[in-house]
Amino acid sequence: MLRGGHAENALPQSATATVNCRIFSGVEVASVQATLQRVVDNDELEIRVLGEPLASPASPLREDVVAAVTEAVHARFPGIPIVPYMAPYATDGVEIRAAGIPTYGVMGLFIRHEDDFAHGLNERVPVRSFLGALEHWHVLLKTLAGP
Repeated sequence: MLRGGHAENALPQSATATVNCRIFSGVEVASVQATLQRVVDNDELEIRVLGEPLASPASPLREDVVAAVTEAVHARFPGIPIVPYMAPYATDGVEIRAAGIPTYGVMGLFIRHEDDFAHGLNERVPVRSFLGALEHWHVLLKTLAGP
């Protein structure tokens, strides 16, 4: 987000740019700040960390979790490849991982690209996708917790 000046018809006396960095698990905040300073390559610009972001370790990939996700996905879409990835968004998992508890994000919502309006003004989920996600979570939780 860019900010500068006090009116549209006046030259700004100062300007700020806010960059929201999506920091992956296992990456230190200070290293991201140092990378930004190096990329900007201008000692006259001040790069500050806003708030108190928390770095946390990556969670190990657990076989039981992958097996449960695979079962839940294959219940609806047999044979589709299961590919683990690290999501580039913030969740409450950062605090939980920092406390030493492995944390996993699992998406049960399958949606067409043209129907994906996540975080937009018109954010919505098709009913069919929502009902499929309920089925997904039912299978996943029963697999992990037992009958």
